[in-house]
Amino acid sequence: MSKKWTIISIISRFSAVAIGMVQSIIIAKLLTVDSYGLLNIVMGIGASLGVYQNLGISSGSTREIAGAKDKDEAFKIFITSLAIRYIISIPLALGLFFFAKQIASSMNGREEIIFPLQLFAITMVIQSLQSVLNSVIQGFKKFKFLFVFQILIAFVSLAIYLPLIFKFEFLGYFYALVLFNLLSTLVLAAYSYKLFLGGMNFPTKKEFKEIFRSIFKIGIFIYLMKIIDTQWHKLQPFLLGFVVSDYKIGLFSFALLISSKISTVSDAITDVSLPSMTSVYEKSQETFKKTYLNGSLFASVIILFSVVALILFKYEIFLIVDYLFSFLGKESLTSKYGGAFAFIDPLAIAFWGYSQLNLVRSGFSVPAKKLMGSFVSYLALFGLTYLFYSTLNFIPDVVLKLSVSMAVSSCLSYAILIIFAKREAGFWLITIEEILLILISALVIFSNYLDVSNYLLIFIYSLFVFWIYKTHDKNS
Repeated sequence: MSKKWTIISIISRFSAVAIGMVQSIIIAKLLTVDSYGLLNIVMGIGASLGVYQNLGISSGSTREIAGAKDKDEAFKIFITSLAIRYIISIPLALGLFFFAKQIASSMNGREEIIFPLQLFAITMVIQSLQSVLNSVIQGFKKFKFLFVFQILIAFVSLAIYLPLIFKFEFLGYFYALVLFNLLSTLVLAAYSYKLFLGGMNFPTKKEFKEIFRSIFKIGIFIYLMKIIDTQWHKLQPFLLGFVVSDYKIGLFSFALLISSKISTVSDAITDVSLPSMTSVYEKSQETFKKTYLNGSLFASVIILFSVVALILFKYEIFLIVDYLFSFLGKESLTSKYGGAFAFIDPLAIAFWGYSQLNLVRSGFSVPAKKLMGSFVSYLALFGLTYLFYSTLNFIPDVVLKLSVSMAVSSCLSYAILIIFAKREAGFWLITIEEILLILISALVIFSNYLDVSNYLLIFIYSLFVFWIYKTHDKNS
């Protein structure tokens, strides 16, 4: 995996996420906490249903396009992937559109979510094409375009979402969702057409079957993992809707929004790692091992530092945000969503574990076509979350109990993956330096709850992190 492209990808992702965070903060300030809770119920339902259209097509087609011998073969993979995607997507989107009223009725009669669910159904159809087009660009390793696009489209998102939310409030978000995805898809389609020029022959029936089998060998595992993954961190607001108020869901959703940004680093690395590590694996498995372990430590340093910084300085971060956005709305985020702070710490740890699963899946499991370990770990992630949620009854707050359950289950799932994948890989997917880094990070987080200066903690922690990374870099 090229460290140059990995760093550029991280910078690109963080830039896009920073712009997205500005957008999210403005949305959170413009909407009431109750409306924000409703918004996340709709997004949770939509995402939980939408994941069933995935079929692992995106990752499978990215890998196959990355290994294609020419444009003609790549185009046939694209057409096959797209056809399969729409065979699944269209019935699901129609189901959501026409059953939106029944879904709303089951949610304690929340009729205000009917039309947003129908708009989300339209978005699902658009996103199906968008997802496969994104795989084309990753498969062709057009990282420069991808990273520039991520940043520019984030600015476009601001320009679309904010005016529509100002004008239509809650519904404006879903009008913007349709318009933004349509525009993004058109741009990706135009660029993909340019990539395929000179090699656009449709697959024969025999080729279609062969490509389908090749993609599906990888895709079926990825499909199941994607379902579990999405249900794990998108379904929570929907489930909480049966037991707590919209206001409480709004607080949890806000904490989830902030904490989930921890996974930005892993998302950025997987943009590069899946196609790049596939090429490395095909050439030399010994080089693959060294490249994977070096990239793994690099990712761990950034992700763990992000987790520790968020937990130590969340209050200070929000005071700065409140100052910067004091011109917008009557109430500050700190006072409006102050109740969410209690959930941020466990959810940040939860998304650290989730990020590790994501990195192993895209950096090792898919390129090496050894997916059982990742699959077992995602099953554990989902199952253990609800096991702990059902048993940790000493935590009286339902939302805090769910947050802690997510944190514990993600850490245990990562441990399970490391042990299981040792058999598949023939080597440990974690280094001594990473283990030391995790232990030091845990100690610093624990010290945060004692009477120790956060500034002193982050200073000492930074020195340790720098020393560990440079020591490994020197020895590798």
